[in-house]
Amino acid sequence: MSTVIKAERMKETDKARYFEMSREFYSLGVTNSQISDSGRESFWKEIMCGEIVKGYILRYDTEVAGYAVCALSASQEACGRVLWLDELFVKPQFRGKGVAKEFFRFIENSDEYGFVRLEVESENDRAMKLYKSLGYKDAQYISLYKKTNKSDLEKE
Repeated sequence: MSTVIKAERMKETDKARYFEMSREFYSLGVTNSQISDSGRESFWKEIMCGEIVKGYILRYDTEVAGYAVCALSASQEACGRVLWLDELFVKPQFRGKGVAKEFFRFIENSDEYGFVRLEVESENDRAMKLYKSLGYKDAQYISLYKKTNKSDLEKE
């Protein structure tokens, strides 16, 4: 019997699992942001709304192997809709087993959008190697951001 790897839209019952994995993701130093649980709670509401944010639980057979969060947008450069891969986390025990590659196959075969974008910290060599092996190219952009008064990001 072969292994089944799949992505399922997050449901309300996934909240505790998502929070736990999100805390681990942000503790790894793969992003320059720190997120409080109140920030996670605000983002969870966006995931559950599903209007612009889609959350996925990644499964390896019956086990939870990780999660992904994507945001929908549109761009003139992309000639239409864009899927931003905001976060992709695979638990350490499932890394190297094809979970991330299967998730990319899943999102790249959607007819909802014609372009997938992502950001990666320049020091995250493992992720960079994966993305390049899947055909992703450096966009040669510098990403800038500014916190607004509404931001739930913890103060730096």
